[in-house]
This record gives sequence, C-alpha cells and structure tokens, in this order.
Amino acid sequence: MPPQLERDDVLADLVEALRIFTVQSDVFVDVFARAHGLGRSDLNAIMWISAGTTADRPITVGELAQRLNLSPAAATALVDRLEAVGHVARTRDPHDRRRVTVRMQDQALQVARQFFLPLGEGMREAATEFTAEELARTAAVVQRMTEAVTAAGRRAAGR
Repeated sequence: MPPQLERDDVLADLVEALRIFTVQSDVFVDVFARAHGLGRSDLNAIMWISAGTTADRPITVGELAQRLNLSPAAATALVDRLEAVGHVARTRDPHDRRRVTVRMQDQALQVARQFFLPLGEGMREAATEFTAEELARTAAVVQRMTEAVTAAGRRAAGR
C-alpha cells in the first residue's frame, strides 16, 4: 500500500475511533446527568468549574460563558441553578475583591469522583501497553483535533 494511502486510512480510523469515543463518553456521562437531574450544559459547566477548582484556578462566569458558547446572562442563570442545588459556590478573589469566581462544592466533587473514578481506572488500564512517548504523541494528536473541533464550532457559531 502506498504510504499516503496507508496514512489516510490510519487517520480515518483514528477519526472514527474519536467519534465513537465521543458518543460513548456522552452516553456514560448522561447516566450521571440523569441520576443528578442535570442537563448537558450543566454537565459541561461542571466539567470546567471542577477542572478549575481542582487546579486551584477557579473560573469566572464570563470565562464559563466563553467556554460554553453561552451569553453572559445564560451562563449566570446556569451558575445560579448549580448554586441553588449546592453543586457550586461563588467566591470573591482574595487578591481582587471585584472578581467573583465559581468553585465546586466539596460534596459535589466527591459525588463526581465516586462516579468517574472507575472510568479513569479503566482508561489507565486500557493504556498500560503503550509507552509514555506513544501516549504523549497520542495526546498531542487529540489536543490538535480538539482545537480543530473548537475552531469549527466557533466558525459555525459565527465567531
């Protein structure tokens, strides 16, 4: 097989695998969402808020709006809903009191960890045969493909 044709076939296989991964991830996450009365935007917000909380870099409602492609008013309403049910809390930045950030509540983080931890363990197990270099290269490819999806989404939204 010519090298370019082989590369195109492998790339097509990778893109298809990522499509299937995305759909299966959505199915898995929807189980969590239904169990906790959350919608898709709620879950996406929780993912960003949780990542910021865990990294000790909480995000603002404005940053959340940008990441979720929501209006500032819609992002505020979403955070209001999550705050009302005890998943998140707004906090003032100790260095700039005008800046309000959103953090996950400890109990909500614990519930999410209990649900998602087995998935993380399964994913680590699935990758055991790959070297650190192979995993790093794969991560780089997935990151670039994520950037392509993000850019396509922005173009489709007219931004």
